[in-house]
Amino acid sequence: MAEFESACFLNDLPGEPPVGYSRLYYGAEFCFWRLPSSAKIVAARKWARNAGWNFTLVTPILGEDERLRLDSLLQTVLPELDAGDEILISDWGALELIRVFRDDLTIVLGRALSGQKRGPRILDMTLTQEQREYFQRGSWHSREAVGLLDEQRITRVEQDNLLQGLAPLSEALKGSLHLPYAMVTSSRNCPFRVTAECAPCSASCGEVFTLQSSETTVLLYQDGNTQFLHNEHLPDNLAELRIDRIVEHQLAR
Repeated sequence: MAEFESACFLNDLPGEPPVGYSRLYYGAEFCFWRLPSSAKIVAARKWARNAGWNFTLVTPILGEDERLRLDSLLQTVLPELDAGDEILISDWGALELIRVFRDDLTIVLGRALSGQKRGPRILDMTLTQEQREYFQRGSWHSREAVGLLDEQRITRVEQDNLLQGLAPLSEALKGSLHLPYAMVTSSRNCPFRVTAECAPCSASCGEVFTLQSSETTVLLYQDGNTQFLHNEHLPDNLAELRIDRIVEHQLAR
């Protein structure tokens, strides 16, 4: 495994880059309407270049109408990226759109596609060792799944920092771990969205708010159309888990 890399997921770019990071994650994972404009993405790439950072463009979950809009945005953005830049996909529908224009860019599989077993109630279940290991695995822990990624030339997968722990990835893969917010669930129904389905939001998202339930003592955070839990405790065996990149979020977005 390579030396650990520290990445920072930023929505608003400061004048001075935060200390201790070497990669910028910029874009949106779960809500298409949070994806910045092509001009802002190009400016973010320039910001990262000036900071001496690597760059990962994050693309969101898509509906068909959003897929067409992403296609238009990528036609403007992709020529501006360097061969060493990455594009994170949260929807398989984005893969072909990217490779039609830029077959040389590194594709990263986002945590929305990780297939991890989510939710804090897992901690309250009485499990055998075999069952516990099942809840620590996601979509990319089988030989067949790793083979599919190999066919698509994808070697990095993003993961959430599950409360119940993680299973090691295949030696063919490298993992990125997101902190401190772990996705629990995401929906096309957003408490802040009041416009028509195919129209942009008329206002920015509201404040992050917390959710409590009698079914668990773990607090959930609602941010836009997605719920998260907070877990800042890093696993002790990152190298064994095949994780060589930590992605820190200032806000769960």
